[in-house]
Amino acid sequence: MKTFLIIFISALSIMSLNAKCSYNGLTVFPTGKTLRQNSIIVIDGYLGSYAVIIGLNKKHPVFLVNEKQKVKLNVKEILNGEFGLTQAVLIPDTILTVGLDYTLVIDSLPSYEKLYRWNSNFSRREPIVYKVVDGLDTTKPVFKKIPQEIKKSIIELGCGPEIFVVFECNVIDSSECLIKATVKSKKTGKETSYYVEPENGILNIGHGMCSGAFVFDEGDKYEIEFSIMDSSGNFNLWTGNRIKFTKPIYKSDVPR
Repeated sequence: MKTFLIIFISALSIMSLNAKCSYNGLTVFPTGKTLRQNSIIVIDGYLGSYAVIIGLNKKHPVFLVNEKQKVKLNVKEILNGEFGLTQAVLIPDTILTVGLDYTLVIDSLPSYEKLYRWNSNFSRREPIVYKVVDGLDTTKPVFKKIPQEIKKSIIELGCGPEIFVVFECNVIDSSECLIKATVKSKKTGKETSYYVEPENGILNIGHGMCSGAFVFDEGDKYEIEFSIMDSSGNFNLWTGNRIKFTKPIYKSDVPR
């Protein structure tokens, strides 16, 4: 009996840990360590960090800095996800200097907010530092072929389900890229846009256990378009018809 109780309590502890979602967090694009002279920065705020994102250059000035320069980052665009995410697209106030290292800094952050990059090799947090490489990138990214849906996914997790519609999405460009996905409900006409980063030619549209850009609660039928933006802000607007898709459903909901 004692052994059973120990196993039971341990299982509850693991479930509790798996069920917890953090209260806040900031993530930054580009994820690499270099910038072009005309690069842009995109910052995502998770849940409680919403206030930081909408307060950029108001309550929270944001810069790229080094010992020689302090370059202001101007807010070009703010996007609101449907489940605990907010996003800012930032453009440097001036062309960056080749060969210099720049550290990303947000002033007046609350004590609980941390702006850092995780170094997996040394298992530690580090400042977000970029080295500027030569050249202005002015080439628009393009798709290798039109994105297409390859599967739907629903996975039950501690705090709730992870729900995605998965698209094959291969891009040709010399820089890191984001996809500006715009999802429209056919039932209500509601549209939501958010920049999503593809991974190995795969783009997940939906949400994880704790957050995500898109929630499929506006009916069953949707359509989507994909524009591309690279890390220098070169933008390729979607043309043609949007791609139609249906929301993922649980197997128990499938008519028999």
